[in-house]
Amino acid sequence: MLGRNTKRTLALTGASAALLGAALMSSAPATADTAVVAWTHGKVHAGPALGERVVSHVNNGYSYNGQCWLEGDLVNDKGISNRNWVRLKLNSGGIGYVSAIYLKGNDKGNVPNHC
Repeated sequence: MLGRNTKRTLALTGASAALLGAALMSSAPATADTAVVAWTHGKVHAGPALGERVVSHVNNGYSYNGQCWLEGDLVNDKGISNRNWVRLKLNSGGIGYVSAIYLKGNDKGNVPNHC
């Protein structure tokens, strides 16, 4: 009888730990978007790769909501090379990725958050 109760306690402890972990993850603060500004016209892709479908564009002087940055395909354009891409919230809904070379600021488009 003791063995069966012990197993139940362990199962409950495991379930409790899973619930606690889920609660902690859901209560983690969301990272804020960063306003990014394009310095020139550039394509926004469905993923951080040149072969991904073009879903939008950024235009010189316009501001966009950058969520985070990550490494992707190497982009060479206008004498600049970089592997960093910035994930953007699209005005039409969803997300897209633009090479950081098309954004003002540092090599990550001034976006501090890594995806």
